Amino acid sequence: METTTSSPNAVASPQPQRRRNRWLLWTGRILLGLLALIVLLAASGAIYEAIMAAGDDTHYPAPGQRVDVGGYRLHIHCVGEGSPTVVLDAGLGGFSLDWSLVQPELAATTRVCAYDRAGYGWSDPSPDARTPSQIADELHTLLVNAGIQGPYVLVGHSAAGKHVRLFANRYPQAVVGMVLIDARHESVDANRSPEALAAEHTQQRRFQRTIWAAARIGLVRAFWAAAWPQVFPATQNLSTETRAEIGVLQARSQQVKTVLREDALLTHDNAQLSSATSLGDVPLMVLAAGQNVEHDPLWLPAQQQLAGLSSNAKLIVVEGSSHYIHWDQPMLVAGAIRQVVEAARTSQH
Repeated sequence: METTTSSPNAVASPQPQRRRNRWLLWTGRILLGLLALIVLLAASGAIYEAIMAAGDDTHYPAPGQRVDVGGYRLHIHCVGEGSPTVVLDAGLGGFSLDWSLVQPELAATTRVCAYDRAGYGWSDPSPDARTPSQIADELHTLLVNAGIQGPYVLVGHSAAGKHVRLFANRYPQAVVGMVLIDARHESVDANRSPEALAAEHTQQRRFQRTIWAAARIGLVRAFWAAAWPQVFPATQNLSTETRAEIGVLQARSQQVKTVLREDALLTHDNAQLSSATSLGDVPLMVLAAGQNVEHDPLWLPAQQQLAGLSSNAKLIVVEGSSHYIHWDQPMLVAGAIRQVVEAARTSQH
């Protein structure tokens, strides 16, 4: 019988090594191909965005007038006739188009104006700090320079609740009514932990930077209108055209920078708000989002404090609504504003 022994110097079969080399080679080629495809798509998207952005002034013209307020211009869009004039101020990151479901409903019975804060929508950026008090003063200058005479019913959503309250405190003779839509009260800021407040700011920065980056390669323009309702169901009530327009305008570099400037100074005037005089018996409607009341123990007490600003106030918790009540239930919001307008008219006679 023949016996064969293996030498220590015997060479292993080259086949497994060759297979490994081929696998690594093809893996590298696939990865390089994917990288090249991503770069190509991003470059194509950037070119598409640049071409389309060049026509934005034509595709998305300002619906209202742009008024000089001291070296820069703010945009305001007014429709309807009658007094008092309703003035709509959107929340952080929002602008005049946010009111597209509410403004036409109100125009049938009174004059209603939606405006863009400095740096938003069709308004120029402001060189001044984005504090709530500065924003309130800019709104007053805008109304005066545009020749939009009072008295006013002020409507503020979210952070804009601070703006309209400061406006009323500074110019009380001009304000005959107020509607606060899930507005942020300073007690929420005071009772949030520093970690929770920091997390809110971080989330806002991430969102703004994400939409800015997505817009640079055409993703917002191409997909925002269709994809937004899947992520945020309340926006399905907006028209496709309005969703597209909001997406394009809110992702502009100027607006993203302004949102972050405002966000950094949201609490700047809290002490001034806390010490402000009450609204007396000025008609006041406070609408609170049911979802926030349900999930945030600080929210309902804060909304009750807002309702306590006037002896002629009503608080409504809108069950099931998101923070954007004017998108979820625009007819309810329009009805609440109309009630305040009618109450203001009655008290003026």
